[in-house]
This record gives sequence, structure tokens and C-alpha cells, in this order.
Amino acid sequence: MCIDRIGFDRRVRTAAVHKKTRRKNGASRCQGDGSLDTQREWIGDKGTAMIELIRFDLQKKDEWDDFYDLFSSYLREVCDEEEYQENIDDLHDDTLNAQMIEQTLQEHNPYFMMRIAENGVCVGLISYYFREECNKGYINNFYVCATYRNSGVGSAAYRMVEKHLRSLGAKYIELVPVRMAERFYIRNGFAFSRTSSDGERIFRKVIE
Repeated sequence: MCIDRIGFDRRVRTAAVHKKTRRKNGASRCQGDGSLDTQREWIGDKGTAMIELIRFDLQKKDEWDDFYDLFSSYLREVCDEEEYQENIDDLHDDTLNAQMIEQTLQEHNPYFMMRIAENGVCVGLISYYFREECNKGYINNFYVCATYRNSGVGSAAYRMVEKHLRSLGAKYIELVPVRMAERFYIRNGFAFSRTSSDGERIFRKVIE
């Protein structure tokens, strides 16, 4: 198992900007616009680090390129070679890309593609959606660059997503974590719920 399929049956387990300057660790400088598409939380000793979720505009080539670079790195970590190549091929399919972009723009139950930034530097991504008909939130893709892990960045990003989904009306959140991420989700209140028909381990957290 590697990448979840979202509404249009496109493989994506997924974030990454207006002004940017590349850094040695592969992260880029990014800047939110203060709109509702940007969420913020301070972490660290005396709140020394600002964590932001900034929504992608995948219609812009520079933002699509940043998304592609970061998502490719993510795929390298969680996929075997065959799954990796299949997902990369999907990212070069113009029809699938147009469907994904359309889904992020729709007014009802949109798909949220967010880049994670620490003090203005893009360090990861998270994607999620809300289904009003069943009051469910779902996290598809969640990735933090290796050098920024175990620092509170991931937990802060998750808390902002949970808060957003709750504000939309979600009563619970579900996800299918890769094995190496299961402990992270358990620490953040998730528990194993069931196994899907294709053998995936589904975790759930009640948030109402």
C-alpha cells in the first residue's frame, strides 16, 4: 500500500508559494497572504517557531513545481520502485492533474492541498478533505522533511487540520497511515478502527 485514491480516483498521498529561495536542505522560502487559506500556530520554547499551513494554488506553475518536487521526495520515502513510478506517471497525466486542480477549487467539499512552513520555510505538506454527507474528515497525505521531524512541526500541522475540519462540521477523522507513521497518529489521539477490503489499516479519531 502506498498512495490513497481521492475523489476522482487519482493516486495521491500528498503541500509547497509565492516568493521562494531554494535552500541547501531542499526547503524553499514561502509566504502566506494572511487569508483564510493560511493557518498559523506558534511552537517551541516561548513560541520561537511559527508553523503555517498555506494553501497551494496549483494553477500557478511555480507552485505546481514546488508541489511536484516535495511530493516526489515523499513518494521516494513511502513507495517501492513500482509504486513510485506509477505515481510519478500520474503526475505527468494532464487529465488527472486537471481533475485534481478542479477538486481543490470546488466550493462544496473541496480538497485541501497545504504546504507546511516553519518561520517562512516550506518543510512539508498535508492534504485533506471533508465529506458533509457523513461528517467525516480524511487526511490523505502528510509529510514533513526529515530534518524537521521530532520538533513539534508535524503535531502543530495536524492540530490546525483537526481544528479546520471540526469547524467544517467533521465529527471524526480517518486516515490510512504508512507503518512508520502509526505511532505519531496514536500519540495524536488516533486508534486502529478496521481493515479495509484491500487490507489497508484504517485509523480513526473522534473530534466532536
